[in-house]
Amino acid sequence: MSLLVNALMHRIIWLKIGGKKLHLIKLTGAFFITAAVLKAAESAYQIFVTVQKATYAYLNPALIPQLFGWAIGANPSMLGGSFTTQDVLGVLLGPVATFLFWLGMLMAAIMVYQSGKIVLPIEEYEQNLSEHHKRLIQNAVQSHHARKK
Repeated sequence: MSLLVNALMHRIIWLKIGGKKLHLIKLTGAFFITAAVLKAAESAYQIFVTVQKATYAYLNPALIPQLFGWAIGANPSMLGGSFTTQDVLGVLLGPVATFLFWLGMLMAAIMVYQSGKIVLPIEEYEQNLSEHHKRLIQNAVQSHHARKK
């Protein structure tokens, strides 16, 4: 195992996108920030709409099918069905998750905007070949070049 570890050489190449004259990354970050702010605001509004719907459904369970498109029973008032706390949490999960997602995207967009450039590490591994394998490769390359002529 130690021979294999010693035979491999690990190298990292840094690929740089952006610089002093190229502000494309910053412009892209600005667009992403704008879009993320708008989507986060829309998600926050959706949370308030869902809370209002849940309030109405809690007060009048007969409105559940019209508000959410599903019903706890065929006729909630006759079956004793009501809009419970678990139902409120259930209908709020989606809008809250969407809001948190767009806040995360906003943070990522701010990082892209603030960086002004992107530096990506690209890993490269080299394996040392034995002299026997080097000679085989060299002979194959030479015979390939000889066939081309």
